[in-house]
Amino acid sequence: MSADLSDRAALERVATRLADPDRPVDLLVNNAGYGLRKAFLNNDVAVEEQAFDVLCRAVLVTSHAAGRAMRERGSGAIINVSSVASFLAMGSYSAAKAWVTVFSEALANDLAGTGVRVMALCPGFTHTEFHQRAEMNVSSYPEAMWLQPDDLVRDALADLDRGRVVSVPGTAYKIAVGALSVLPRGLVRRMSSTATPKPRKER
Repeated sequence: MSADLSDRAALERVATRLADPDRPVDLLVNNAGYGLRKAFLNNDVAVEEQAFDVLCRAVLVTSHAAGRAMRERGSGAIINVSSVASFLAMGSYSAAKAWVTVFSEALANDLAGTGVRVMALCPGFTHTEFHQRAEMNVSSYPEAMWLQPDDLVRDALADLDRGRVVSVPGTAYKIAVGALSVLPRGLVRRMSSTATPKPRKER
């Protein structure tokens, strides 16, 4: 089924499907999301609210429906796709992904011992249409920083099997996230400001 996850009625249909005991879902991957072309205060608040609904509210609602059904069965897994940006301070997108990471950790605690696994997947730059659709200029970022989608999926599923609650694919990003966890937040904020991908210039 397809659904606009920013539409509450459509999202409820997805939740109902996830909760259906006659058609169990073994693995939920919350991968829906997109980047915003403008900085938070330059966007209409309606645009920000719609993004929040997709990035956060949809994750909450679907995880609730699937988590209850999986707990009842004693098996299943939920992967919520967050981002390395969740460890930075790069606008409302970064804040939303920080929520996804912490929410997933909390849900993993709630479901511990039930047979249901929960993991936050926190990739860095990945070769998809994400940045192109958001009209972000990332041409200056070296190829070594980019992850391949097939490798990302393989590593994510391997981490899920290992029981990891937070997965950061790629050696470079593992090192970066480890460093970010010990750096002063003031320095992280300054680094975030310089690292934020810039929108493409309008013609």
